[in-house]
Amino acid sequence: MSRVLAGKVRRVGNSMAVIIPKELLEESGASEGDTIKLSLAIPKARREIGLESIAGKDRKARPFLREKRDRF
Repeated sequence: MSRVLAGKVRRVGNSMAVIIPKELLEESGASEGDTIKLSLAIPKARREIGLESIAGKDRKARPFLREKRDRF
């Protein structure tokens, strides 16, 4: 089971940490020192920038057109 959490990012020394409510930790059975998986929602605008840097997408390119429309 998964839950959506609105957590707060805080500075801890030179690092950043996500504060997880005690109730959620108790419900999940996690405790201090445990390794957990965290999923972050990345805004669409930032995803496109990331894809461009990885795949080399050219925003100025013309749309792909087939030479012969009778073929797939």
